[in-house]
Amino acid sequence: MMSYKTKEEELGLDSDEVEFYEKSFKDVGVPVISDPILRAKIGTMIFIISEIMLFGGLISSYFVMRKEAIEWPPEGQPRYPVWQTAFNSAFLFASLFFMILFDKFRRRNLLFFSTVLGGIFILLQGIEWVRLIEFGLTLTSSSYGSIFYVIVGTHMFHAFGGLLWLALAYFGSRDSKNLKTPIIEGASLFWKFVVLIWPLIYISVFLV
Repeated sequence: MMSYKTKEEELGLDSDEVEFYEKSFKDVGVPVISDPILRAKIGTMIFIISEIMLFGGLISSYFVMRKEAIEWPPEGQPRYPVWQTAFNSAFLFASLFFMILFDKFRRRNLLFFSTVLGGIFILLQGIEWVRLIEFGLTLTSSSYGSIFYVIVGTHMFHAFGGLLWLALAYFGSRDSKNLKTPIIEGASLFWKFVVLIWPLIYISVFLV
């Protein structure tokens, strides 16, 4: 018949010593963040840092392609819509304004306005893309077109994801008086990143 050794027997320690060492290793082990809101913020910040590096690489690629191009923009390609995009951007910045107000006053209508204004920005950008495609600016028309859609499209993808996050936070808080939850805090932080990275993209691609 097989016999099984206890943990104390395997370690050559008595039960009090085992308990002491277990507690010691637990105390000095990986720190545990018990605050769910803090966990959400830290997780979102880590993700944002990785996305900043992504956009940094894309913008650097843009300048390299532009420097190596013989003619920028190429002949026959439409210019980037500087003024129309500036108008569209006003809705994005207004969305940030309402988000900041929401962070201060914690009113659902402010979160709603921020979400709606972000949606208007995405809609107007989509309309502008349709016009550019009709004028001949596509992913395959030239490097001028491909890098534009890659950079602005990547931001649009993040904006859409952030908008979806905001919508989930808004509808998820309908039956709750608590407007300081992990999903809301994470959405707020990520949306600020989406808005604040846009001026860098706009200046680099549309103005420089």
